[in-house]
Amino acid sequence: MAPATITPSAFGYPLVQDIYEVVPRPHTQEITAAVGVSSAPNSLRLVRNLGGASPTFPTHPYLFTIPGHSKSEAEEFVKAMTATVRWTLQRRTPSSTQKSTRSHGSGRHPEAYFKLEYQCPCSGFCKGTPNSRKKNHVSARCGCKARFSITHHIQSNTLRVTWHWQHNHNLNSHHQMLITRPPLVVDQWVKDRVDSGLAWKEIYDLTQVDDVWDLRSSTVKPEAHGVTYDRVRYLIQTRRTIPSQLNRDPLQSLSMWHVNLISRNWNTHVNIVDSSDFVFAFQSPWQKQMLIEHGRSMLMLDATHNTVNNYFLSNGKKVYLYTFLIRDPIVGKGLPIAWAFTASAAE
Repeated sequence: MAPATITPSAFGYPLVQDIYEVVPRPHTQEITAAVGVSSAPNSLRLVRNLGGASPTFPTHPYLFTIPGHSKSEAEEFVKAMTATVRWTLQRRTPSSTQKSTRSHGSGRHPEAYFKLEYQCPCSGFCKGTPNSRKKNHVSARCGCKARFSITHHIQSNTLRVTWHWQHNHNLNSHHQMLITRPPLVVDQWVKDRVDSGLAWKEIYDLTQVDDVWDLRSSTVKPEAHGVTYDRVRYLIQTRRTIPSQLNRDPLQSLSMWHVNLISRNWNTHVNIVDSSDFVFAFQSPWQKQMLIEHGRSMLMLDATHNTVNNYFLSNGKKVYLYTFLIRDPIVGKGLPIAWAFTASAAE
């Protein structure tokens, strides 16, 4: 890490112009598929670079100021910090609104609008649960005292950081990689796969990328270890709880879903009416990208009749599902790139 460029500041908190002169860069990187190598477009191609030195500073704790004044800018700093270590939020002070209401009375006025405090995920010690099926689990908790806090100092209107940077364990070892939570970028990849409707088997298969596993060495390890059955099962149970019917009126429910999909940058084509002109078509951002990259040669259409059994259209009109597909460039099978529900049986 390059020496930090600092600017003198009052109260012993020098200003660091670029936070990445202090914050370590992520150890996880994405491996691009080589030309001619077959790989699923949504596979996990992340590896961890091990063995790098942990950051060190001339004082402990290390005190400095970062650019910015708002809580959102403080949270951006926290986001940068958590790219390498999954720091745990220990405490946050009341909001600035609550603080300001207390600052007009007598007595000592608050020195900060807010304070965010984080501690190392290896802090404390594990207290095992009797008869747990995870009795052989190796805990990452080893009593580490490393922590940091970021405060909005009222008098100087600055964001001040106090970083207790000394850990009692090797941050970037293979052992640490195995016993701690995976980086946020890996966890987000798992969430995206769960949200797309994949089950454990499909997600596991997407982590078994041959050319990525071939890179294994003493200093490079695939991030696939962080994708576990228990984590996927938990996410499936907690993230797939949104009721499909948002309103008792099916047409009103579909209108609400249309607004929801638009807010998440999905493509839609709808005509939500109680007639034979009814249509509700939608396409995810990922499906759009697959269509752009691989859908120039062939487009297929598959029809499923009598899809809906509650006959929400008048006079018993039936609804049909049409699936638009392209040829999957990896396995050669059909890859859905859009769906459409219509009241017409004509293809």
